[in-house]
Amino acid sequence: MTDQELAIAVAETSPAMLWMGDALGRCVFLNSSLRRFWGVDPDALDQFDWSSTLHPDDVALLSQPFSEAMAAHTSFVVEARYRRADGIYRIMRTEANPRFGGDGTFLGMTGLNIDVTEQRDAEQKSLYLMGELNHRTKNLITVVMAIARATARSTEPDRFLETFSSRLAGLASSNDLLVAQDWTAVSMRDLVTSQFRTISMESDDRIAFDGPDFSVCPQHAQTVGMALHELATNSLKHGALSEPSGRLTVTWRSNDANQWRLEWRETVSRTLPAPVRRGFGHVVMVDMVERTVGKVDLRFEPQGVTWILEV
Repeated sequence: MTDQELAIAVAETSPAMLWMGDALGRCVFLNSSLRRFWGVDPDALDQFDWSSTLHPDDVALLSQPFSEAMAAHTSFVVEARYRRADGIYRIMRTEANPRFGGDGTFLGMTGLNIDVTEQRDAEQKSLYLMGELNHRTKNLITVVMAIARATARSTEPDRFLETFSSRLAGLASSNDLLVAQDWTAVSMRDLVTSQFRTISMESDDRIAFDGPDFSVCPQHAQTVGMALHELATNSLKHGALSEPSGRLTVTWRSNDANQWRLEWRETVSRTLPAPVRRGFGHVVMVDMVERTVGKVDLRFEPQGVTWILEV
């Protein structure tokens, strides 16, 4: 086998997409990998115009470095989208070197095309995820700071750490559900029961859960989770979960119009006094929820607390 035959055999069997162009930029050789990519008949190579496969938006992107390299007889590297034989555009990285004859005459370019579509998509996804992470981290820090300030204002110093830690646990529980679902949506049942898990009450006989299993968007899940945690904590301290005969029902419903309703109803054997002031609990259970989720009806009735959310 001659050196020329060996070179052609290597090029033809290479998994890399190799090509050779003449001094006018026309293809004079495409190896089998690149012919398969473009769907080129090897017997009709002289009729193939590689520039016709360029994405219209990338023509200007490629033309300048290609023209400059052809004029100056220098190497060039450029990325652009090319239409594959099946009609799908792929991002190709082209690396080319000039080719010269024995007398120094410029003969054209020899190059390598690399499909970098998955790599670029992964980079874009990574940038998007980093931006989302940065945004969510800032939001989370803002919420934590608000919880800390409000807890400090409404709690005795010796109870601050316990109360603050409990509220953070409620927030973390909702975030754990969101992370497990890639921040797409959260099951309503999981959202409700997870908050009782933070106070070790998820299987208490005094609590009844009922409702279909539909999904809640991330923006709603975080806020509703905090409200549920506040309700559960208050119930454990002062309401239905503070006495053996207390009863608590949490029900949820959804209709076909993309509306849903969540109800929290407590029943106690004693008469409960109404709160004398609006503290941080009211901010979480009503103000925050109404600002970002839906309409809230909170009632401190003698027989127990009722909280209804309509979204």
